[in-house]
Amino acid sequence: MSMRVERSSLDQVKKRFDMNKKKYEQKKKDYDIEQRMRELKEEEEKLKEYRRERRKEKKRKLDDGEEEEEGDQSDLAAIMGFSGFGGGKKK
Repeated sequence: MSMRVERSSLDQVKKRFDMNKKKYEQKKKDYDIEQRMRELKEEEEKLKEYRRERRKEKKRKLDDGEEEEEGDQSDLAAIMGFSGFGGGKKK
């Protein structure tokens, strides 16, 4: 097995550059704008859905927290023997 490497001529190098340039131009043509637009639309829909889910989750947590607080106050009021903490307008 020989360790010598064949040297390229100027013509071979130019042909190689031309071939690589053609490959690059072909890749540019393959770029599909419609496909890219579909991908962007899908990403946007996923983001909207994620935001909707977060809002629902926050709302659910707030509702659960308010119910627990109301339950705690009514239990405390029952233990102390009255139904509210100063409800009416005094004249």
